[in-house]
Amino acid sequence: MRLPRWAPWIAEVLAGSPAISEVQSFEQAGIRDKPYGHVITLRTGAKLAVQWVRTAPNGGEDQSQPETPVTGAPAVAVEVPDLPATGRIPLTRVEAHLAALILGAGNPEIRAVECISQRPDGKKSGINVSMHSTAVVYGIPLYTASAGQALSMEGAYQQRKDV
Repeated sequence: MRLPRWAPWIAEVLAGSPAISEVQSFEQAGIRDKPYGHVITLRTGAKLAVQWVRTAPNGGEDQSQPETPVTGAPAVAVEVPDLPATGRIPLTRVEAHLAALILGAGNPEIRAVECISQRPDGKKSGINVSMHSTAVVYGIPLYTASAGQALSMEGAYQQRKDV
């Protein structure tokens, strides 16, 4: 799934979570230097700006041609971890929540979803969405802000332990 289709699809998936009070595209949120991403506001008031980037399928693809979706068996859904309505939330728990939302959407283009923090060397959070086409969409936390704080456009990719 190319990012022009991914962006509205993932916005709809994220907006369906009761733990998420708002989803804005980067453009809507005033982030102009990254083409694809969403600012996710949790019901606690904390914010997470997630940048979306994508690899091409094995063998590459001609971006000037219309996309031909590759489908297969949807990834297996998992229970969506609840996020509290108040207080600070570990970023790894937010990561697991987002990954479970994607898995639960039942999209036949998605083969698997990985939480980066669960890797043996997982010092950072983020999600890798593997497609049946062999392309991968990466969700990278770009900026974070705790409840009551505005997103700062400084310190990109410097992750907090909790939001």
